[in-house]
Amino acid sequence: MNRSLALATAAALLVVGCSNDSKSSTDSTASTVKPSGPSSGGFGSSRLVFFEDCPDLLSYLRTEALERVTAWGLDGGGPIFYGRDAIYPTAEAAPTADSAGTDSGAEPPKSDGSGDPSYSGTNTQEVGVDEGDVVETDGKHVFVVSQDGIRIVDVASAAVIANIENLPDGSHQLLLDGTRLLVISQSYNSSEDTIVSLYDVNDAANPTLLRRSHLEGRLVASRSIDGQARLVLTSTIANRLQFVTPDQFGLDEASALQANKDVINNSTIEEWLPRYFDEATDGAFGAMSASLDCSTVAAPRDFAGLGISWIASMDLQGDSSPVGSAGIVSYGDVVYASPTSIYLATVPWDWTNTAPTNTQPPTLIHQFALGANGTASYIASGEVNGQLLNQFAMSEYEGDLRVATTLSDWNTGASESFVQVLRPQGNELVQIGKVGGLGLTEQIYAVRFLGTQAYVVTFRQTDPLYVIDLADPTNPVVTGELKIPGYSAYLHPVGDGLLLGVGQSADLSGFTNGTQLSLFDVSDPANPQLISSLPIGGSSEAEWDHKAFLYWAEDGTIVIPVSPWWGGCGPAIDCLSKDVVSSAGGAVVAQLQGRTLVGRGTIQHEAQTDTGCWNPLQRSMIIDSEIVTIGLDQVQFTDRASLTVRGSVQWGDPDMYGCYYYMEG
Repeated sequence: MNRSLALATAAALLVVGCSNDSKSSTDSTASTVKPSGPSSGGFGSSRLVFFEDCPDLLSYLRTEALERVTAWGLDGGGPIFYGRDAIYPTAEAAPTADSAGTDSGAEPPKSDGSGDPSYSGTNTQEVGVDEGDVVETDGKHVFVVSQDGIRIVDVASAAVIANIENLPDGSHQLLLDGTRLLVISQSYNSSEDTIVSLYDVNDAANPTLLRRSHLEGRLVASRSIDGQARLVLTSTIANRLQFVTPDQFGLDEASALQANKDVINNSTIEEWLPRYFDEATDGAFGAMSASLDCSTVAAPRDFAGLGISWIASMDLQGDSSPVGSAGIVSYGDVVYASPTSIYLATVPWDWTNTAPTNTQPPTLIHQFALGANGTASYIASGEVNGQLLNQFAMSEYEGDLRVATTLSDWNTGASESFVQVLRPQGNELVQIGKVGGLGLTEQIYAVRFLGTQAYVVTFRQTDPLYVIDLADPTNPVVTGELKIPGYSAYLHPVGDGLLLGVGQSADLSGFTNGTQLSLFDVSDPANPQLISSLPIGGSSEAEWDHKAFLYWAEDGTIVIPVSPWWGGCGPAIDCLSKDVVSSAGGAVVAQLQGRTLVGRGTIQHEAQTDTGCWNPLQRSMIIDSEIVTIGLDQVQFTDRASLTVRGSVQWGDPDMYGCYYYMEG
């Protein structure tokens, strides 16, 4: 049995709205003692404290705010109220792999069993966990979102059959579940307004808006698991308090400080909790409500910021509003999701003021088990030394959490990396195993956990690839190490004990020479070997965004976008990226042929204008026998075998999407 499920003893945190307890609105006396909350076990500073009710939570928030408020407000300056009244209406009522031989990170080919094309989608970390992206597909249509709307492209005709134009201003992500398309929009202004719009795309040529809701907070991560969208948001709730500043008429430092203390002492719980409201299809705003019940909000023992990071859940096949599931008084940084859990990593807010020496703060990790009907149950909290690179620095396996971190000494510049294993015991994520000494004086550049193995790349001048055996989670062991010039920034399993790296080649001094694909044989954990490399040149978004990477296991096809002018070719004479000359962007197509990487050519999009506006390709995917490449202003369909273009469709003007830079000539 999965340990995280067996130990999920906390009650599900399904939210029904904050209680209208009169104390929460009328009690203006700030507590001088931090509420201790019910006992929940503990693990150092990462232990979470839940609050009995709204007055208890309000007392904590007031106390922490009073300790940090200045004449200029909180966080060293006054809040910014962009669009506060315009955005928010006045409330009228309150399978896990065991080795690198299995591609555990890429979705298997998808098909509905009716003979329709198989397709890849975009690259995700975990099987069964979709990640919000700028493109989605059902194998028959490609959904592409940009700042001016969503184009729905019919694969068979290579034509736009619908354009959803009435999106809120901002950046957007898509999640597709069957015939339901969720659009997650992050407002460009500072109102911390995340808008979720659910569309019925059963008739793709005539998409229908089913509902739209506004959630208060900045989007940190979006996932879709078993038909449930799970959003993690951080709301800077202190920005809603009406602080004053000394440069206002009639105020000086002392009077402004006292006025701001009065604002905090007189604040109500409704001014602190994140909110949501629905927007009707005609644009009318509904009543605003609290997104979280006070009893579902917790705080770390060490203060982690006057923000609330919270999980919102939405049934993609239902018709109800998003539901707040759980909240932490903290600013969220990195989110990892397995099919059964969400892990939120945070950093202590006041570390530089409270630490005995100028050392790097630890990372606090909070685990929530995902249940049916959008529920999320708090499991445990833990602490690791150092910082996480990204979501790939965490991985759940048989109920344990494996974490890779780099710990730096801010005084000397020394650094060391670790892999640690945490296991839930009661309400603690207890460290049960640890191995260190990785990459002394270096930083982690890439991590991949695959079954009982971990692969960690560190870099300063050379690329040590470490192989770590986690079969006994209580005793992680470095079994092998390979040092080569350059580094890999993304690692992907490609079967048969092979690991593919996307990164940069480099000389012995550490000077990078352009993008390179590297193939490692890790079948012998004690003796990892570089067995093939392919110089690409330039730079590729796949180095820092795994969704831009494509590997199709059926024939070994590899596709990555390239920007040939952002990096050299190194010693390679036939640098593949040099063939990309179109300002509309291009991608390099390679292939894994047995144990050798082979460059097959490039795919380029045709520029609509001659302005030289350079916008690299964003994504690529496989649909049946074709490679589909997606840019900001077009989609192209290319035969996978011959690399001949079957068709393409363009829209808009590339200049309107913001150029990365302009090409000369």
